[in-house]
Amino acid sequence: MMFYLLWIPALLTTLGVFCIWTALSKWWILLILPLAFVLWNGLYLLYTWIICKRVDMDAEWTGISPFYQKNTLLFIDWLLALTGVSFELRGTEWLPEGEFLLVSNHRSAFDPLTTHAALRDRPFAFISKPENIYKLYLGSAAWSAGYLAIDRENARNALKTINTAAERMKNHVCSYGIYPEGTRTKDGNLQEFHAGSFKAAQKAHVPVVIMATENTENVLKNFPFRRTKVVLTILETIDADEVKASKTSALAEHTRALLLEYLGH
Repeated sequence: MMFYLLWIPALLTTLGVFCIWTALSKWWILLILPLAFVLWNGLYLLYTWIICKRVDMDAEWTGISPFYQKNTLLFIDWLLALTGVSFELRGTEWLPEGEFLLVSNHRSAFDPLTTHAALRDRPFAFISKPENIYKLYLGSAAWSAGYLAIDRENARNALKTINTAAERMKNHVCSYGIYPEGTRTKDGNLQEFHAGSFKAAQKAHVPVVIMATENTENVLKNFPFRRTKVVLTILETIDADEVKASKTSALAEHTRALLLEYLGH
């Protein structure tokens, strides 16, 4: 939405230019309007950079910031529109009422973007690798919106992140998403799952929502000449009591088998 809304100030800017320079030919609009649109997109990026710089990630996290949550979603909307991505969320009848842990296959960097946009009406964040939080352009805003960094190379730090996510879900702060593969696949085939990814759901006593993500790997291949339709399909929800009673290895095996059956590889 933000990407398309920026056409409004671009149009107003163009009209202002014609009001000031009345001698300009109407054909100049073909140059001025696109340039004004690029200018306003640049100003929007500058705005997001400024608000991200205001975040002190060394300070104690005190709860989801509605301001940064809204701006995170606005930026996601802007980026998806810029890259020509649309999405469809299927199987919403599987979504539980309260908090949940969402697990899915991981195909590209657009997986969490489309998923968060699709679940925008629910308090929701992702558990992601540290560089996505501490190095990416919008990482600090995502941190303020509840995103958590998990260091899979350090078991103690990873457990700390899992415990934090569990505590937040237990306290009804938000639901979380995690990719049990740990990293996105390079060949499209489903990788082995990290069973520890399911510990947060067990500790928080919340359901596990299993979702299949399709076609995100084609976004950059299609850009800028073709649009990409991403399909997100919720396949099943494992009840909180069943999650609690099961071994994480069994949950990982069941989830991976379900995704393999649905995706075909």
